[in-house]
Amino acid sequence: MALFKPITERILVIWALITSWSKYQRNREGNMELLNRLLEELDSQTADIEQKLDAEPPHPIKRQEDEVYEWLENVERIKTEVQTIYQIAERNYLSREHFGKLVNEKIVEVKELLQEGKLYTGISEEKSFKYLIIGGGVAAGYAAREFVKQGLKPGELAIVSKEAVAPYERPALSKAYLFPEGAVRLPGFNVCVGSGGEKLLPEWYVEKGIELILSTEIIKADLDSKILTSAAGMKFSYDVLIIATGSRAMRLTEFGVHGADAKNIFYLREISDADKLVEEIRAKKKGKVVVVGGGYIGLEVGAAMRINQFDVTIVYREQWCMALLFTREIAAFYEAYYENKGIKLIKGTAAVAFDSGANGEVKAVKLKDGRVLEADIVVAGVGAKPLIELFEGQLDKAKDGIKTDGFFETDDPDVYAVGDVATFPIKLYNDMRRVEHVDHARKSAEQAVKVIKASEENRSIPEYDYLPYFYSRVFNLSWSFYGDNVGDPVLFGDNNPASAKPKFGTAWIKNGKIVGVFLEGGTAEENKAIAQIARVQPPADKYLDQLRKGDYFFA
Repeated sequence: MALFKPITERILVIWALITSWSKYQRNREGNMELLNRLLEELDSQTADIEQKLDAEPPHPIKRQEDEVYEWLENVERIKTEVQTIYQIAERNYLSREHFGKLVNEKIVEVKELLQEGKLYTGISEEKSFKYLIIGGGVAAGYAAREFVKQGLKPGELAIVSKEAVAPYERPALSKAYLFPEGAVRLPGFNVCVGSGGEKLLPEWYVEKGIELILSTEIIKADLDSKILTSAAGMKFSYDVLIIATGSRAMRLTEFGVHGADAKNIFYLREISDADKLVEEIRAKKKGKVVVVGGGYIGLEVGAAMRINQFDVTIVYREQWCMALLFTREIAAFYEAYYENKGIKLIKGTAAVAFDSGANGEVKAVKLKDGRVLEADIVVAGVGAKPLIELFEGQLDKAKDGIKTDGFFETDDPDVYAVGDVATFPIKLYNDMRRVEHVDHARKSAEQAVKVIKASEENRSIPEYDYLPYFYSRVFNLSWSFYGDNVGDPVLFGDNNPASAKPKFGTAWIKNGKIVGVFLEGGTAEENKAIAQIARVQPPADKYLDQLRKGDYFFA
């Protein structure tokens, strides 16, 4: 046997060399093929840009003539360099490693040129619209529907969205979009299905004469000139503007968390974010997930990942989950329920650093209290910021949003702000607030359109009279909250997380009145009833016992 050992070792060495060479050849051929495809795309883009430069009458691209010619020179330089690399490689003047490195560098450079070229190919004449909506989320879709109801004429309205799809019901992204079975996909949740309305497919916008301008990011807003400018140089003028830009997910890097730029750290705001997460769910089946944040995103994504059979840990700095809305007693129910589902909860601490592997992917989460958690995937839900930077210095602000009146009109009479970005008066509480929720996004958008059309026709309409509303659906649970969570909370009902059908709630009492009601496990009719209680604010001494008995209806 000893005689065969050296032979076996040599065979293994030779086999390893052959395998390594084969892998190199495959990578080399694949990278060269990719580089050649990118160069072909660059040639096509170059021809289009040169044609626009020579066009008569002059094309708007001429306004950036110097930059465009510099880009064309860089294209020629790159093509020459690639050709030189190929020629030297054919003569075996380059090592395998050096050749591979040069090809990879050129792939990156060509991609950058293609991206820059898109800015020039996208330049077009200024487009003008009577009504323009910036933002393509929930509010935009509901505003479009209301415009049509109010007699919109073809060509009057455009929606400019940086997303690549028509407006959709965003709440689905943290719920059914992530499910392992029966997951929803577009067009299944385009607006306005979330409120029981018609599903507005892309064709609907075409039929109604609404221009849906997708994959277009606005980088400048000049409200004095009534012109918005896109990253590609396109200009859009308007008579009336509706700002429906929504919010963006805050990044862990904004909190100075070390290593937060690692791969496999996900945020959830747009459908493109959800698609990346779904791809990783499939790639890391039944792995370890750490969710950072104990709010809406944290709890809903945590539940979805557990349904996908991941080992889930949720970490949040607060002493209980959903701390802005839940009382400690409400939170205790959900925390116990999650733990019964096998989800680990770590409260009162925060992620302070991430460790990555050689491939750049996150592999561990370091907590402030010293604990280290293994992780294949990290999902962060650490807050959101309204997207109002474009309008800094041009519109009045209040409470991190754009200040509006009860008709969503800003201090610029031709500009309205709706949804997450609007800070508006809540009549019921005589207070200015900004509300981040889909219900308000829908209703505020519809209100703004009604106001715009009424103003044109010299009609008056009632001021917005909003009742705050929040809800969530996870596992077999379903809760709703209406009103204001101020005053003294009173718990009622069965809040045992082990119950087959738990049903409980909390009423907030202020100045002897019920000002807010939370209900887990309520029917649609019961949820309407607690909304009525929150709006009417009946005396607590008369109706609190009724709630304790499970009777949510009152005369």
